[in-house]
Amino acid sequence: MNDEAVSGVVGEMLMISLVLLLVAVFAASLGNLLPTERAPTVTVMMASTADDITLYHKGGDWVRAADLEVVVSNATATRKYRSDTFVLSPEKQVFDLGSSIVVPYQPGDRQVRLVMPRAVLFNGEVR
Repeated sequence: MNDEAVSGVVGEMLMISLVLLLVAVFAASLGNLLPTERAPTVTVMMASTADDITLYHKGGDWVRAADLEVVVSNATATRKYRSDTFVLSPEKQVFDLGSSIVVPYQPGDRQVRLVMPRAVLFNGEVR
């Protein structure tokens, strides 16, 4: 009776088990090395007139318009404008290079912020 074939199969199974174990350990440790999600960086220029406040995208990352909110405040009140209430020009789904956002200006408005759920992209003062 020849038992050499059985030990060869057992050896192959042990090698496959060792490789699978090493792949699992490597995959688990590699997960810790992945970069975290970063907040977008946007360069914004603000201009104001007697009727409105305009925020111009001058460089940096693009941002989905649905994620943006413009917060305008004065000493007594705060107003928030979302993508369905501010004017994005040109009309598209993202705020990117060359785009502008227009919100109404009311006398006394002092502070303007462009925010996302996890980050403040712009903070400026109306003069």
